[in-house]
Amino acid sequence: MPSSTSRRSRWAFVTGVIVCQFAVFEAGLRLKGGSEAAAEFQRLFTPDSAIGYRLKPGARSHFKTAEFETDISINSAGVRDEELGPKARDERRILVLGDSLVLAVQVQVHETFCRRLEDRLNRHYRASGIRYRVINGGVQGYGPVEEYLFFRDVVRTLDPDIVLVALYAANDAIEANTSAARLSNPSGAADPVVAGATTYSWIRRTVRRSMVLQVVRLRLVSLAERLGRAADVSPALRTYLPVAPTDVTDGLAVTRDCVDRIAALATERGAKTAAVLLPARFQVNDEDFGHLATLVASAGVTLDRNAATARFRAALNGSAVPLLDALPGLQAQKDPARLFFRQTAHFTLRGHEVLAEQIERFLVSSRLIPPQEDRP
Repeated sequence: MPSSTSRRSRWAFVTGVIVCQFAVFEAGLRLKGGSEAAAEFQRLFTPDSAIGYRLKPGARSHFKTAEFETDISINSAGVRDEELGPKARDERRILVLGDSLVLAVQVQVHETFCRRLEDRLNRHYRASGIRYRVINGGVQGYGPVEEYLFFRDVVRTLDPDIVLVALYAANDAIEANTSAARLSNPSGAADPVVAGATTYSWIRRTVRRSMVLQVVRLRLVSLAERLGRAADVSPALRTYLPVAPTDVTDGLAVTRDCVDRIAALATERGAKTAAVLLPARFQVNDEDFGHLATLVASAGVTLDRNAATARFRAALNGSAVPLLDALPGLQAQKDPARLFFRQTAHFTLRGHEVLAEQIERFLVSSRLIPPQEDRP
């Protein structure tokens, strides 16, 4: 009978082999690239004691997947943009806060809706003598809490005249609920609730940073589909359940609080605030929604396709912050399936064009910028 020392040695050997195989597999996939876990993507980020992480000032990367290939540059202020000097007297700045839909690493920086909006404003209002600058303040994986902290601690100093908070209907309520404790104790020191949120964030970041773990996750999802079963409804879908779970309703309240906090900080500096509500891909893609609805139905779950959008609108109802719901304008396009990439939830070139056009009209209709006839 093997001794306990022998068994421990055997387990140590097996563990060592598994770790080595994991490391080799991970290294091979990272060299191949093509996901958020790739080294060329992860070098864009740096830890932050209050927010968790942020874009690393001065970072640069060339990112390539099967669907796109882009160059990403982070300026000294920590946003995906060209360098920003002191604001000129004739310059008006619009800062867009948000997550990966705003950061938009799937397209070149001049193809993002932020830059397209800037081009549209400067083209249509050139006679006014005002030059617009739209700043991309998106950070991959951020939710409303992180966006508020990012604005408070980092990008408020960019002196925006207008702050647009881009909210993602699919998961921002869940993200806000998970990170809510950071609002009362941003540093997370000696607070078990914040520590739990930090642990959740760390797990998410670990999975995103490991290509092996991403492959495993995708294989498990695929296996569930082949077996005709679906696991528990993912966080990204919980806001679409017919009856909103507690974490969703609580997260919506936190989202409203974060938007109000951003607006209050912006007002202190003489800036205006508005919100833009962005839908999930399946809300505009019938085929996508059909597949998703069938998958979750196997677990006895139904989805209300536009419930998340309606819930965010209700949560922000009565706020002094104007809201643009981008869903109707995206649904009205001739081929809405072309607005999003097939393998991600992010906007294509066409999607960015449509969104920029919507936001321009919204800025004028909300009197955030004066219409052409009111200009000198």
